[in-house]
Amino acid sequence: MSYSVNTSMFKSIFAVPTDIVDKHIRLANEHQLKVLLWILRNSPDNPNLDEMCKALKMNKSDAIDYLQYWVLTGVLKGDSEKTSYTMPESPKEETNIDSIKPPTVTSEKAEEISLAPAKPSSIEIAERIDESPEIGHLFNEAQSKLGKTIGYDGQCTLLLLHDHYGLPTDVLFMLIDYCVSIGKTNYSYIQTVGKDWGTREIDTLDKAAEQIAALRRSNTLWREFAKYAGIVNPRPTTKQSAYLRRWNDELKFNIDMIILAYEEMANHTGKLNFNYIDKVLSNWHSKGYKTPDDVESAAAEQKERKPQSSANASYDLDKFKERSLHGELKYERKKKK
Repeated sequence: MSYSVNTSMFKSIFAVPTDIVDKHIRLANEHQLKVLLWILRNSPDNPNLDEMCKALKMNKSDAIDYLQYWVLTGVLKGDSEKTSYTMPESPKEETNIDSIKPPTVTSEKAEEISLAPAKPSSIEIAERIDESPEIGHLFNEAQSKLGKTIGYDGQCTLLLLHDHYGLPTDVLFMLIDYCVSIGKTNYSYIQTVGKDWGTREIDTLDKAAEQIAALRRSNTLWREFAKYAGIVNPRPTTKQSAYLRRWNDELKFNIDMIILAYEEMANHTGKLNFNYIDKVLSNWHSKGYKTPDDVESAAAEQKERKPQSSANASYDLDKFKERSLHGELKYERKKKK
């Protein structure tokens, strides 16, 4: 079957840069192409994002994510402060994404950023897709699991976890499934958990399954602990989750012992202190305490061994009281030596 363009459609046309077809039609997803075509058709100089989102039936935050692809590749110029986009003033000159200057970094965060891996450019992402069909499959499968189109940020996150932190695609799929199951599908959370897995070499299906089971246990512990302590956060932070995993998996304490340690902390401090609770539990673990009864018995034994001032005094207090009430009072003058 052959195809030809209906020439009557050319009565009304608008310009599309050839680079869009030559360089990006394979790399850009359908939503990224839609937002660009709408801008080229309606208002290339200063598009109204609200009108665009209404026309495309698209969430504004998603639209900004799709547009970011065109900003990074130089097709659009973006002003993040005003959330506005325009076509470059000199479209004949090809913009090299590698020449884009990074934002100014403050001295306080210079060390932190220098240790973090750099985000891959859109060109580098395209090269990785060409080099490894596995990467393309990773993006497509992740998109299906997350239920949304993966833009530049999502591609960067997955590629960094795969290439830099060494997580295989099947482990990443398990990670994404877990994040979806707890309703945390933002890329920041996925990257935080993935970085933790990569650092601790959770890079096989068995290790991932064991880790997910541990995370689910810590989430259950958190719900019980938070309810008792009056904490409103639905889930623990990464650091709090690490404490819970240590108490449950390493020290083998259940929620009753954790709550008892919390009470010990509350009796000595004025605020929630996980480090204090950890020291209490570590001390109990070193002494072999496993249940609240063990802690109570040890406290009772310690109380019995503690010297009592009245019992060890040089006089018997009860006998002294008896003599004072019933004995005959005699006055004797102390003899001089």
